[in-house]
Amino acid sequence: MTLHVVMYHPKNLKNIIDVAKLVSEVGGELIVVERPRATYTTTQLRNIKVIRDLGELPKQLGRDTTYIVLETYGTQYLHEVEIPKTGNIAIVVGAEDYGIPREEVGKLPRAKVVKIPCRVQGMSYNVVTVVAMALYEVMRQRKSD
Repeated sequence: MTLHVVMYHPKNLKNIIDVAKLVSEVGGELIVVERPRATYTTTQLRNIKVIRDLGELPKQLGRDTTYIVLETYGTQYLHEVEIPKTGNIAIVVGAEDYGIPREEVGKLPRAKVVKIPCRVQGMSYNVVTVVAMALYEVMRQRKSD
Protein backbone atom coordinates (compact mmCIF):
# COMPACT_ATOMS: atom_id res chain seq x y z
CA MET A 1 0.00 0.00 0.00
CA THR A 2 1.13 3.50 -0.76
CA LEU A 3 -0.42 6.28 1.29
CA HIS A 4 -0.63 9.76 -0.20
CA VAL A 5 -1.91 12.99 1.28
CA VAL A 6 -2.99 15.62 -1.21
CA MET A 7 -3.41 19.26 -0.23
CA TYR A 8 -5.60 21.13 -2.73
CA HIS A 9 -4.63 24.83 -3.03
CA PRO A 10 -3.16 25.18 0.46
CA LYS A 11 -2.96 28.77 1.63
CA ASN A 12 -0.51 28.60 4.50
CA LEU A 13 3.11 27.43 4.12
CA LYS A 14 3.30 26.44 7.80
CA ASN A 15 0.35 24.06 7.32
CA ILE A 16 2.14 22.46 4.36
CA ILE A 17 5.30 21.96 6.40
CA ASP A 18 3.36 20.54 9.37
CA VAL A 19 1.39 18.14 7.15
CA ALA A 20 4.64 17.06 5.45
CA LYS A 21 6.03 16.08 8.86
CA LEU A 22 2.91 14.04 9.70
CA VAL A 23 2.92 12.27 6.35
CA SER A 24 6.61 11.39 6.58
CA GLU A 25 6.05 9.82 10.01
CA VAL A 26 3.70 7.23 8.47
CA GLY A 27 5.87 6.66 5.40
CA GLY A 28 3.51 8.45 3.04
CA GLU A 29 3.94 10.98 0.27
CA LEU A 30 2.64 14.57 0.29
CA ILE A 31 1.38 16.06 -2.95
CA VAL A 32 0.42 19.73 -3.22
CA VAL A 33 -1.96 21.01 -5.88
CA GLU A 34 -0.48 24.45 -6.42
CA ARG A 35 -2.66 27.39 -5.42
CA PRO A 36 -3.02 30.15 -8.01
CA ARG A 37 -1.21 33.28 -6.86
CA ALA A 38 0.22 31.46 -3.84
CA THR A 39 2.38 33.43 -1.42
CA TYR A 40 4.81 30.50 -1.13
CA THR A 41 7.09 29.36 -3.93
CA THR A 42 7.78 25.92 -5.34
CA THR A 43 11.38 26.25 -4.15
CA GLN A 44 10.03 26.40 -0.58
CA LEU A 45 8.37 23.04 -1.32
CA ARG A 46 11.53 21.43 -2.72
CA ASN A 47 10.98 17.96 -1.17
CA ILE A 48 7.26 17.89 -1.89
CA LYS A 49 5.64 16.79 -5.16
CA VAL A 50 3.78 19.76 -6.66
CA ILE A 51 1.14 19.46 -9.40
CA ARG A 52 -0.99 22.08 -11.11
CA ASP A 53 -4.35 20.31 -11.38
CA LEU A 54 -6.21 17.72 -9.31
CA GLY A 55 -7.01 15.90 -12.55
CA GLU A 56 -3.34 14.86 -12.83
CA LEU A 57 -3.64 12.53 -9.83
CA PRO A 58 -5.28 9.50 -11.50
CA LYS A 59 -2.52 9.44 -14.12
CA GLN A 60 0.21 9.69 -11.49
CA LEU A 61 -1.24 7.46 -8.75
CA GLY A 62 -3.11 4.95 -10.89
CA ARG A 63 -6.82 4.55 -11.48
CA ASP A 64 -7.09 1.91 -8.76
CA THR A 65 -6.26 4.44 -6.02
CA THR A 66 -9.06 5.11 -3.54
CA TYR A 67 -9.48 8.82 -2.84
CA ILE A 68 -10.72 9.81 0.61
CA VAL A 69 -11.83 13.42 0.16
CA LEU A 70 -12.39 15.32 3.41
CA GLU A 71 -15.01 18.03 2.95
CA THR A 72 -17.75 19.65 5.03
CA TYR A 73 -20.27 18.56 2.35
CA GLY A 74 -19.37 14.88 2.84
CA THR A 75 -22.37 12.60 3.28
CA GLN A 76 -20.75 10.18 5.74
CA TYR A 77 -18.28 10.49 8.57
CA LEU A 78 -14.79 9.14 7.94
CA HIS A 79 -15.10 6.43 10.60
CA GLU A 80 -18.31 5.15 8.92
CA VAL A 81 -16.61 4.50 5.58
CA GLU A 82 -14.83 1.22 4.99
CA ILE A 83 -11.24 1.85 3.93
CA PRO A 84 -9.94 -0.81 1.50
CA LYS A 85 -7.40 -3.09 3.19
CA THR A 86 -5.19 -3.20 0.09
CA GLY A 87 -4.26 -0.80 -2.68
CA ASN A 88 -3.26 2.82 -2.73
CA ILE A 89 -5.05 5.43 -0.65
CA ALA A 90 -4.98 9.19 -1.21
CA ILE A 91 -6.37 11.44 1.52
CA VAL A 92 -7.37 14.72 -0.11
CA VAL A 93 -7.90 17.93 1.89
CA GLY A 94 -9.04 21.27 0.55
CA ALA A 95 -7.88 24.83 0.82
CA GLU A 96 -8.14 26.31 4.29
CA ASP A 97 -10.48 29.05 3.07
CA TYR A 98 -12.64 27.40 0.38
CA GLY A 99 -12.14 23.64 0.49
CA ILE A 100 -12.42 21.64 -2.74
CA PRO A 101 -15.13 22.53 -5.27
CA ARG A 102 -17.38 19.59 -6.15
CA GLU A 103 -16.41 19.79 -9.83
CA GLU A 104 -12.77 19.26 -8.85
CA VAL A 105 -13.67 16.17 -6.82
CA GLY A 106 -15.39 14.86 -9.96
CA LYS A 107 -11.93 14.49 -11.53
CA LEU A 108 -11.08 11.70 -9.08
CA PRO A 109 -12.31 8.15 -9.78
CA ARG A 110 -13.26 6.05 -6.77
CA ALA A 111 -13.62 9.16 -4.58
CA LYS A 112 -15.34 8.86 -1.21
CA VAL A 113 -16.34 12.30 0.07
CA VAL A 114 -16.45 12.20 3.85
CA LYS A 115 -16.44 14.56 6.80
CA ILE A 116 -15.03 14.50 10.30
CA PRO A 117 -17.49 14.99 13.18
CA CYS A 118 -17.60 18.56 14.42
CA ARG A 119 -19.88 19.96 17.12
CA VAL A 120 -21.03 22.95 15.07
CA GLN A 121 -22.57 22.19 11.67
CA GLY A 122 -20.57 23.75 8.83
CA MET A 123 -17.50 24.44 10.98
CA SER A 124 -14.18 22.74 10.32
CA TYR A 125 -10.92 21.93 12.06
CA ASN A 126 -7.46 23.19 11.19
CA VAL A 127 -6.16 21.30 8.13
CA VAL A 128 -3.23 19.79 10.07
CA THR A 129 -5.63 18.41 12.68
CA VAL A 130 -7.86 16.98 9.94
CA VAL A 131 -4.92 15.22 8.29
CA ALA A 132 -3.79 13.77 11.63
CA MET A 133 -7.30 12.40 12.34
CA ALA A 134 -7.62 10.99 8.82
CA LEU A 135 -4.20 9.32 8.93
CA TYR A 136 -5.10 7.75 12.26
CA GLU A 137 -8.41 6.38 10.94
CA VAL A 138 -6.88 5.01 7.73
CA MET A 139 -4.04 3.34 9.64
CA ARG A 140 -6.48 1.99 12.26
CA GLN A 141 -8.74 0.41 9.67
CA ARG A 142 -5.84 -0.96 7.66
CA LYS A 143 -4.33 -2.68 10.71
CA SER A 144 -7.56 -4.06 12.22
CA ASP A 145 -8.54 -7.64 11.43
